[in-house]
Order: sequence, then structure tokens, then C-alpha cells
Amino acid sequence: MIVRKIYVNTYKYDFHFAKICIASIRYWYPDIPIFLIKEYNAGDFDTSLVEKTWNVKLLDIPRKKFGWGYGKLEPLFLDSNDSFLVVDSDTVMTGPVLDAVKDIEAQFIVDHEVQLAARFNQIYYNLDRINELEKDFVYPGYSFNSGQWFGTSGILKREDFDKSLEWSEPPKPKFPEIVFNGDQAHLNFVLHWLEQTGKVTVQKIRLMVWPEAGKGDFIELAHIIRKTGEYPYIIHWAGMKFRNYSDLPRADILAFYRDYYYSKNGRYQRIIDVLKDLLIVQAKRTRLFSNRFSKLFNT
Repeated sequence: MIVRKIYVNTYKYDFHFAKICIASIRYWYPDIPIFLIKEYNAGDFDTSLVEKTWNVKLLDIPRKKFGWGYGKLEPLFLDSNDSFLVVDSDTVMTGPVLDAVKDIEAQFIVDHEVQLAARFNQIYYNLDRINELEKDFVYPGYSFNSGQWFGTSGILKREDFDKSLEWSEPPKPKFPEIVFNGDQAHLNFVLHWLEQTGKVTVQKIRLMVWPEAGKGDFIELAHIIRKTGEYPYIIHWAGMKFRNYSDLPRADILAFYRDYYYSKNGRYQRIIDVLKDLLIVQAKRTRLFSNRFSKLFNT
């Protein structure tokens, strides 16, 4: 697979993370086209400086409100036949990921993950009921986190998701008790089914590193700095709660790419961003508190 584009999924409250992600991509691939999948559901936010400084464009499509990660499906429906990488904002590259897949002949490349049935039934789809949607469906024995995956535009259509997903704005699951909310549940279901029926080719590789409980400790920052290229992976801090970057495992890698980002944007911009991020975090907490209070009051 020759990857032509990279899409970074982001919204108002994680754009601070997306900046670091973009810096990590540019560290390894200075010229690859990068597009922001900008989610407006929580409100608009200014991306102009990142666009200008880091040569990033916005994915220009009519849809603006994607909800829980569904924007990551949009590159699938573009008219071009380009292969691409999609990443969540809370990720960074630790090596030449695109080079690692250039000799793989598949339309889709995903992280090879195997979950116990109990956990799978919590985050993807209901194994006991999935045949209500496709009677001949057979679970293939793997799954993948959709915070990082390779795909090819122009192969899938929105209709391929119609069994489980309603294309409202934002999209919503038709049967949330069977295929759960969030893009990755529906993308897993669709790729599993289409792979089974021979309509797409899917390759599973080691792609994602989830750094919880020491799982990312094998990566040596010194080797990233020297660009030895021995870690063609994507670290993903999926689902991790934190108040400061330093609370996260492998905060040293985050700090390195954050410093790289501000090496081009300047010390004063770093101060401005810290203040802006504090205001945004406070606004998010106020909104969450207001929503909880309203629900409590209404009940």
C-alpha cells in the first residue's frame, strides 16, 4: 500500500493533542499531505495557525457534525482511489509507519487485536445478536481500534453501513444494543462482513501501542530522536484520563513532539496556547456540570 494522505480526526476539546500528533507526522514525513477531519459538534475552533505553519488542510466536505468518531469514516467515501492513514488526535508516530506498509497488498490495514468475548461485547458489537443483522455472519476472531487504520477511498459506500448505521448528522446507530455507538464498532462490523464475503482485502499488523501498564516502555526516546526507524508504530493514549500530559505513560515522548511543535511556532505561542487550553478545559467542565445538573433537575 502506497499511502498518499493522512487524516487527523479532531474536535474543540482535543485539538491541543492533535497539534502534537501533527508534529509527530511531520517529524517523519515532512511532505505527506495532512488533512484535519474537523468536528463541529462541540463548536468551531481556530485551526488556521496549524494549517499555515505545518502545511495542513481541512477535509472539505458538506458534513460538519460527526459525533463520536464518525468523521473518520468520511475518507472512505471520497471519489479518489487514494490509500490513506486515519489517526485520532491522541496519537503520535514513533517511526516510519507508512514505510512499514508499502509492500503490503491490501485495501485495508488494521491493528491486529484479539479481545476476550466479554470485552469485545462491550466495545464493538454483540456477538450473540450480530446475526440478526447478517444471518450468515461469522466473527473472524480479531478486532481493531479505529484510532489508527489504513484504508482506500472509493471502495466502500455509505450503503455498506446501512445495516447498522443511520446517516443523520451526526450519524447514529440503528441498533445500539447490537452494534454499539462510535465509528469503530461499525467499521469493525462492516470490514469483518465484507472481508468474509470477499469484497475487500484486510491485512492485520502490529500497529497500535497502548502504553498502559508498561506496554510502551520498550520504545526508546533516544532512538526516535536519532530517527533509527525501528519503531514503525503509533502510540495511542486511547481512553486515558489525565489533567496534565505528565500524568500519561510515555509522557517523555509527548514532551519531545510537543517541543518539536513549538520549535516552529515559538515560545510566546506556547504561552498563548496554554492559556487558551485552560479556558477550553474550564468551558468543557462547565458544560458537563451544566448538563448533569439539568438532567438531575429534570428528573
